[in-house]
Amino acid sequence: MIKKEAKDIKYTNQRIEILDFLRKFDGHPTVEDVYEGVRKKLTRISKATVYKNLRFLAEKGLIKEVNIKGVSRFEANLVPHHHIICIGCGSITDYESEDLTDYSLKVAGDIENFEVESTDTNFYGICKDCKEE
Repeated sequence: MIKKEAKDIKYTNQRIEILDFLRKFDGHPTVEDVYEGVRKKLTRISKATVYKNLRFLAEKGLIKEVNIKGVSRFEANLVPHHHIICIGCGSITDYESEDLTDYSLKVAGDIENFEVESTDTNFYGICKDCKEE
């Protein structure tokens, strides 16, 4: 869900490149991944600038932050979805299920004094590759 403030943001060159990188990246990159990718086009960008802009874009609802094992990862996929996370290698796979999303929102509707806007579920387990090792 894109927050109302998202339309009021200033699209700086750094923000445009970060968004472009995230839209093209297949997966859930870390700050380091984004920094290395964006630095190929914006050679003078600092890691602090990338970090600050990732936080800003997430706050404005233009990207999502997923925290796995204490590490922030980011994605541009704003379609409601869930994550399958391997506790062995840390891989993250998107899992789309309207049924799960609808059910989660229905259950969350019973929470008193709180209006739920969105939901996502993380499934933790062992991926096929880790299981074979």
